[in-house]
Amino acid sequence: LPAVRFTDDELLALVVGLKAAATRSDEVLERAASRAIQRLETVLSPTVRSRIQALQQALTPGLNEDALPVAAPSEHVIALAQATSHGERVEIDYKGGRDDRITRRRIDPYGLAKLGPWYVVAYCHLREDLRTFRVDRIRSIEPTSDTFAPPEGFDAYRHVSDAIAMAPLQGDLVCRAWLDTDLQTASRRLALATVMLQPVEGGVSLTVRTNPSGLDWVLHHLLRLRCAVRIEGPEEFRAAARRMAARLEGFAAAEG
Repeated sequence: LPAVRFTDDELLALVVGLKAAATRSDEVLERAASRAIQRLETVLSPTVRSRIQALQQALTPGLNEDALPVAAPSEHVIALAQATSHGERVEIDYKGGRDDRITRRRIDPYGLAKLGPWYVVAYCHLREDLRTFRVDRIRSIEPTSDTFAPPEGFDAYRHVSDAIAMAPLQGDLVCRAWLDTDLQTASRRLALATVMLQPVEGGVSLTVRTNPSGLDWVLHHLLRLRCAVRIEGPEEFRAAARRMAARLEGFAAAEG
């Protein structure tokens, strides 16, 4: 059979779509998505096959139903995925979010995540620290001859999610809860990007910043976890939970 050809946009859509299907807490769907990718690879050219494998390795899947999508050039996402997969240092021209100033950065990309915008988490040699870059603000990407060893088991999605969750712009209320589940299950089932999840003894600690108007939104997602939840604070969060519980009890008691 002749090799199937895809544009960069089509290739990215296929991988992201199948990755998303595999994170829906549905084992049947997850296995089907994995088989679909394997079957797809059999009809691709070696070059395209290597790009798909790089995307699968570099992209950390996760649920995120609330963030607004922001487009980024597919060729940039694929180039960063390949650099991540092969441990290749790259140079980027990056446009800052505050002053629109473009700076030249030499980075070691550790992984990609999509939480509305595309993000790449990388060690920045200019800042000498780990940094998160929005891919839509990258103006150019150039390979270098240098290589690096990425940290083992790095979770780009969790890193970006935790950073967003604790950003002051999310709100003034820092809500905390204990979840009777494990970190992997909580990460897969919570369709929220803006939460910080940390393993603790006997479960998972959840932290999220929000405004008073967003408390019901947080509780709505917690109800979907299908595990025991203990709200630890603040009092506004507990009060919102009590109001929601009373409302649900009223639904159950209603006759009609």
